[in-house]
Amino acid sequence: MGDIYLEMTIANLRDLEKQKEISFLVDTGATRAWIPKEIAEELEIEAVGEIPVELADGTIKELPYGHCIFDFGGEQAAGNVIIGPGGCEPLVGTHVLQDFRLIIDLEHHTISRGRAMRAK
Repeated sequence: MGDIYLEMTIANLRDLEKQKEISFLVDTGATRAWIPKEIAEELEIEAVGEIPVELADGTIKELPYGHCIFDFGGEQAAGNVIIGPGGCEPLVGTHVLQDFRLIIDLEHHTISRGRAMRAK
């Protein structure tokens, strides 16, 4: 099985001119999106707090997070992004995937968009 990537733009919540298109690795086991600290610095996405996150190896680490705008296909959603260590791969987790009604088919390595968000 190969990895699935999602091309999406991320922007500074307070200054939408500071934006960047990024190829995010889709991680259906993650809840939040992650960007490396150098992208957060470039876009001036400031940490507003820290959150404990459980890493893939089971360890728990406190990492900073900030607020941003995600743009996919011209649709925008405000969200939180974890600011990971330098050089980490950008990841997109279930919160953003749900915000954009994206359906990940791991068997066929495809991404499709659902018609409507579930309200229940």
